[in-house]
Amino acid sequence: MVAATAKLLAAALLGASWLFSSAQAQEINPSSYLASQINEPKYTIQEIWAAHKHLPNFREIDLAAKDTFVALPREYSTTHRNPCWEQEGVFKCLPYFQILGVSKCGTTDLYNRLTEHPDMVDCTWKGPHFWDEAAYPVRVKRAAGRYDGSFPAYIGIFDKPAQKIKANPNAITGEASSNTFTAVWSHLRGRTLTKRINATLAEYLWEATPYARFIVMFRDPVTRYRSAFFYYRTKSLPKATDKEFLDRVKEDIAEWENCLAANNKLYCLKMYTPQQLVKGMYADFLPAWLGVWPRDRFLFFRTEDYKEAPVPHITATMKFLGLRDLQETEMKSILELQAKNTQSSKYDDSTLSPELKEAYKTLQDFYRPYNQALSKAFGDDPRWLWGY
Repeated sequence: MVAATAKLLAAALLGASWLFSSAQAQEINPSSYLASQINEPKYTIQEIWAAHKHLPNFREIDLAAKDTFVALPREYSTTHRNPCWEQEGVFKCLPYFQILGVSKCGTTDLYNRLTEHPDMVDCTWKGPHFWDEAAYPVRVKRAAGRYDGSFPAYIGIFDKPAQKIKANPNAITGEASSNTFTAVWSHLRGRTLTKRINATLAEYLWEATPYARFIVMFRDPVTRYRSAFFYYRTKSLPKATDKEFLDRVKEDIAEWENCLAANNKLYCLKMYTPQQLVKGMYADFLPAWLGVWPRDRFLFFRTEDYKEAPVPHITATMKFLGLRDLQETEMKSILELQAKNTQSSKYDDSTLSPELKEAYKTLQDFYRPYNQALSKAFGDDPRWLWGY
C-alpha cells in the first residue's frame, strides 16, 4: 500500500520534468546516494554549544549582527533534543534544523511532510527568511510583539512550537527558508557588498547555531529556472509566451556575463543578480558552506530522485534528524498529502516550440559546467549532471 501511494505521489510531483526521462531514471538508482549521508546525530545541543569556539573573524560577524549573540543563552536545556532554554520564566527555542534551499526545488513539499512526524513540531512559519533577508540594524519599526526582523523577533517565531517541545523532550522544530543556501555570499543581515564585509552567511550560522543540521535540495537548474520564471511573474500579467521566456533567458545570461567581464566571480556572486539564473549555479555556493561546516551536517537531495522515490528520501531525512522510524500507517498518511507549491499547472512543456527548445538548449549550455563541478564535488556522481 505504501509503495502504491508513493508512486501516486511521484506522479503528482513530477509535473513537467521533460529533462528527466524514464531511461535516465532506470540508469540512476534514485536512492543509492542516501546511505552515505545518513548519520544520525550523536551529540547533544548543550555539548556542541559548550565546546564551541569562535571563528577568527567573529568580531566582523558580531558587528554585522549585534542583536544576535547578546540574545543567545549561556546554556541550553540538557533535557530537550531541540535547542531550548528558559528566559525570564519563558521557555524559548530555536530551530534544530533548516532546509536551506534551493527555492523551487520542493522544499515546501518536504517540510510539509516532515511536520506529520509525531516528534516534529511545525514552526507555523515555514520560511521566515530571517537569515537571508533580515537586515541589521532593523529597518522596520513594528509594535511590541510584532515581528520586525530582529534576532529576538526570530526567536519569537518559535514561541508556539516551544510549548509543544517543552511537553515533549524528544520533539524538534525546524524551518525552510529556501534562499538561504544561495544567499551565502551575498547576505549577512543585509547585503555584504553594501556593508563591505567578507564574512559569509555560513559563518554567521556557525557562530549562532553551531549544532544545526541542514537539508539542501537541488533540482535540474533548467527546470528550476523555468518554474521560478512563472512563480515570480506578476499575476496581473497575461500568461507568458515562449518568446518572452527565451528573451528573459538571453537577458539574464547577458547580465551575468557582463558582470564577469567587469568584475571577479566573487563580486558577481555577492551581487546575486540576475537572481533566478544565479540560484541554479549550485556548485559555486558549496565552498562557502563546506569550508565552515562538517560535511556530515548536510543531507543533499536531488529533487528528481525525491520525486521518484519519496519513501527512502523521507525516511533518510528523519534518520538524519534523529527522528524515530515511522509505522507503515504513519508513512502512508504522509505520502497521501497533496503536493505543495508546485508550478507545473502554470505551463505545459509537453510540446516544445522552437523558442522553448532554444531557451532550454541555451540554459543547458550555460549550466553544464556548473553541473560538472557539482558532480565532481559529490564524487563524480553522474546524477548531478542531469543528463546534459
